[in-house]
Amino acid sequence: MKRIFKRRGVDKTVYFCVVILTIYGIVMIGSASVGQSAKMGPMYASMNMIKQAIFVLGGFAAMIFLTRCFKKSWVNANSTWIFYAMGLVLMLACLFFEDGKGSHAWIRIGSFTIQPAEFMKVIMILFLSFHFGEIEEYCQIPRNITRQKKEELQKRKLWYCILRPILAIFIAFFVGVFLQKDMGSSLIMAFICMMLFFITPRPYYTKYKKLALILLVIGFILILLSATFILKPYQLGRIYTWLNPLGDIEGDGWQLTNALIAFATGGLFGKGFGSSTQKYGYIPESHNDFIVAIIYEELGLVGFMLFLIPYVIIIYKMFHYALRIKDTKSKLILYGVGLYFFTHLLVNVGGVSGFIPMTGVPLLLISSGGSSTLAAMMGLGIAQSIIAKYNRDLLKEQME
Repeated sequence: MKRIFKRRGVDKTVYFCVVILTIYGIVMIGSASVGQSAKMGPMYASMNMIKQAIFVLGGFAAMIFLTRCFKKSWVNANSTWIFYAMGLVLMLACLFFEDGKGSHAWIRIGSFTIQPAEFMKVIMILFLSFHFGEIEEYCQIPRNITRQKKEELQKRKLWYCILRPILAIFIAFFVGVFLQKDMGSSLIMAFICMMLFFITPRPYYTKYKKLALILLVIGFILILLSATFILKPYQLGRIYTWLNPLGDIEGDGWQLTNALIAFATGGLFGKGFGSSTQKYGYIPESHNDFIVAIIYEELGLVGFMLFLIPYVIIIYKMFHYALRIKDTKSKLILYGVGLYFFTHLLVNVGGVSGFIPMTGVPLLLISSGGSSTLAAMMGLGIAQSIIAKYNRDLLKEQME
């Protein structure tokens, strides 16, 4: 551990925040799981803590390996498509396993489950960091060529730099939404991809960003006008519940209403660790998507800030280094990891507190879940490798 935290160039604050969040998550998963022990058995809480601890240890191993070994040259024209194909195949493989709550989003191996969509988010960050950050360099059009040849090269550039990566995004989104029926993860992945497109600093994309923005506005308006025809009943139910959480307390509004009760009774310091009443059958799966409500009920605003501050620090660090690094590919990877954490924080806390419609996504490193924990720590490992190289290069320049 001493060698890990003394690794030259890495941002030790990020490591420290990860340690705080993962330990906090394991403890609160145990507390939140106690409420289901009567139904699931006396060892349920302990087993959930042990499983999460195993995932965290595996995540740390992956994070340290990637921090030490990852090179941006790994993200190239061939590897990005290999990673993409692997992620897509795993997402499609979920269709052959039993569904959970109507979604085919998991590969089940005994008591363990794998959610490929979580890893696909990291894969798409790497995929787009190359396609929006580097491939344009290989598609430069020479000046002294014929008009016909120039038009041919422009079409080729449009295909490689714009159309092909956008097609890849749509295919992944289609599989997630229409085949897996996992709207939450798919929307987060689409949002990260969209933001990476708008963030890329290369001038070539400027005119396409304007066109994309117009299409997004038109698409948003059309979705609002035709929502009742496009969305399924349970998806519309979540929107109606968000608009009026007390309208159907015994039905669709059950979880959100009880989560709001947990927030209302938590106060500044909460009821005390382990003293939640909402975890006893009022909030199903309280150790997963709704763990924030249990944290607030037991530890209050202080407990809420205990995970929010490390989260904000990690996001800030990703964006801080992304703004300073000149290499576009590395910049987009850091932005992508920062957006990954930011979006999960916003969607999970916003959904549980009634700020936005609930979509059912975990709070990274806090909620129970092996795939989200491993994917998040792998993303941080890749980011730390880039940060370490930047800091070492900066130190070398200062010494010269």
